[in-house]
Amino acid sequence: MSKIDHSLFRIQQQRLFQLAKAKKISAHELQSTVEQLCEAMSEMIQCERVGVWVFDKERPALTALNIYEDGHSKGDVLHKKDFPKYFKLLQGTRVLSICDVATDERVKELYPHYFESAGNIKSLIDAPIVMANGVMGVICCETSQQIEWGKLEESLAGTFADLIAFLFDSIQQQELEQKLESLAYYDRLTTLPNLNMFYKEAEKRMTYSWNPSVCYIEIDQLNQMIDALGYDSGDVIVKGIADRFIHLLIDGEFLARADQAHFVLFMNHTNIKERIEQIQFLLTTPFKVNDLDVTASFSFGISQLQGSVKELLQTAQIALNRGKMKSSRSSLTYFTEDMKESSRDFFEIEMNLRKGLELNQFTLYYQPQISAVNGQIEGFEALVRWNHPEIGLVPPNVFIPLAESTGFIVPLGEWIIKESIKKLQELHHNGMEEMIISVNISPRQFIHENLPHVIEHTLEQYEVSPDKLCLEITESVAMEENKLVIERLNLFSEKGIQISVDDFGTGFSAFVYLQEYPVNEIKIDREFIRLLTQNKKSEALVKTIIDLAENLDLSVIAEGVETKEQLSILRDLGCQRFQGYLISKPIPSEELNMWMNSFEFSYFKQ
Repeated sequence: MSKIDHSLFRIQQQRLFQLAKAKKISAHELQSTVEQLCEAMSEMIQCERVGVWVFDKERPALTALNIYEDGHSKGDVLHKKDFPKYFKLLQGTRVLSICDVATDERVKELYPHYFESAGNIKSLIDAPIVMANGVMGVICCETSQQIEWGKLEESLAGTFADLIAFLFDSIQQQELEQKLESLAYYDRLTTLPNLNMFYKEAEKRMTYSWNPSVCYIEIDQLNQMIDALGYDSGDVIVKGIADRFIHLLIDGEFLARADQAHFVLFMNHTNIKERIEQIQFLLTTPFKVNDLDVTASFSFGISQLQGSVKELLQTAQIALNRGKMKSSRSSLTYFTEDMKESSRDFFEIEMNLRKGLELNQFTLYYQPQISAVNGQIEGFEALVRWNHPEIGLVPPNVFIPLAESTGFIVPLGEWIIKESIKKLQELHHNGMEEMIISVNISPRQFIHENLPHVIEHTLEQYEVSPDKLCLEITESVAMEENKLVIERLNLFSEKGIQISVDDFGTGFSAFVYLQEYPVNEIKIDREFIRLLTQNKKSEALVKTIIDLAENLDLSVIAEGVETKEQLSILRDLGCQRFQGYLISKPIPSEELNMWMNSFEFSYFKQ
C-alpha cells in the first residue's frame, strides 16, 4: 500500500470507527447502525452493494442482517448445502478479494445463480466476521463492475468486518451483564426485586422519606396449600400472589420477594395502619390455581423503628414472628421494644448448643460429588447434623442460624474442620488419595483469627495435602471488601487450599470478584436446578453461570440434582460435577466406606 493509500486508509478507517462509536449501541439500535455502516462502506470503496450476513443458530445457513443497494433489505438466506465450499472457505480466510467471479474457482458454486440474482455481480470483497467463539458471519462488498481490488479496499473490508464483530461483541456483553444483573437483583419466578435490590432501593428512599416503615409479609400455611393442590402448584400460587401485590402498589411503596413464602414492603405513608388494612382487604379476593378458586391469607409484621433499613427489616421480622406465636393466620403485629428476645433466652439456646458439642451430640454426614465425565466419585461435602437426645436429628437450617447469632458457630466450625480432615486421612489411607472434602465456612468463622491456624495445624496433624480441602464460602463473604477477608482468601490460596463460592447466583453476585479473588470453584444453587426442567429461562441462567465459569477457568458444580432430566440438561450445558439425591442422600460417616464399595452410577451407562 502506497503512502497516499495508507493515509487514505487511515482516514476511511477512522470514519468507520467514528460511526460505530458515536453512541453505545444497544440491541434495538444495531440494525440502524449496520445500515449506516453499509452505506459508508459502499461510498468508501465505490461498490453498489454491501451486505452483512450472519450464521443462523438454528440451521447451517447465512441470513442477511442487512443488504445495502440504493435502499436497505434483509432476510435473504444462503444455505450451506447449496454452497458448501464457500462456507468452508469462510472459516479460514481473512479477506476474499475477487476481480472476476465468473472465472474464480473459489466462488464457482455461487456462479451464476447467486451473482445474477444479486444484480449481475462481477467483482467482490468478502471478509469473515470473526469473534472469540469463531466465525459468526461475513461482510460482502459486491459490484457489477469488474474491478482490480487494491490493498486499500481489502484493508477497509477487514476493518469493516472487525467493526461488525466489535458491535456484536458489545451487544453480547450488554446482554450478559443484563442477565447477571437479573441474577443479582431480581427473583426469577416473580420478576420482583429480591432482598439485594430491596436494601439498595430502600436505602435510597430512606434519605427523603418522612415516615419510613417496613412490612414483612408471610403467605400463611403455604406448604399446606401446596400439599393440598399438588407440588406443581407452589410456583403458580406464589406467582399469582406476586402479581396481585404488584397491581395494588401505590406511590411511596416498594415491594421485594424475600424468600419462598415472604415478601417485604417499604412504605412511606402518613397513615400506615390505614394502608395496611387496605392491603389486607385487597388480598382477600380468590385467584385461580389449576382451575380452582384459592383464597390465601397473610400475616404482617410492621416496623416503624427509627434506624437503618436492616434494623427496620429485622424488627419487622421479629414482629411477624411474635404475631405468628399467637395466631397462625392473618396476624397483624407492630414492633415494640419489648419484643426483642431477652439475653437469658439467647443464653439458654447457646448453652444447649455448647452442651451438645461437649456431649458429642453432633455428627457429620457426607454427600457425594461425582464427575460429569465418567460418573466417578471425586469428593464429598461435609454436612453437620445435631443428634439431640430428646428431639432426634435436628437439621442444620434449624440450629445453624442460632449458632451463628450466638457465636457458637466458631467452635462448631472448628470441630467440623477437624472431623472432615480426619475423614480425608481415612479415605486416603484406604487408597482414595485423590478424594476431596468440601467444608462450609460461615461468614463469622471465616474472619475469626484462629481459623488459619486450626486448618493448617489439622492438615499437618493428619498429614493431608491442602489441595484436598475445599472451603465453601457464601457470596456475601466473597463480596466483602474487608481487608481481612481478602487477606484470608489469598492466604488459603497460597497454601493450596481450594475456595468454592456456595449457592452461586442467590446473593449479590458482583461477578468481578471471580476475576480478582483466588476462587477455584462456583457451586450453582439448588433453586436454579429445581427450576431447570420447568422453564427455558432457568436453563438459560444456568448456562450463563456455566459459561462464565468456563471463561474464567473455574470449576463448576451443581447441587440439589434430584432427577435424571436435570442431570441430562446439566451435562449438555457443560457442568463438570454434581451432587444431590439422584446420586445419594448425605451419608453418615460410619456408613461411608460401605456405600462407596457398592456405588455404581448407572445413568452414565445409558
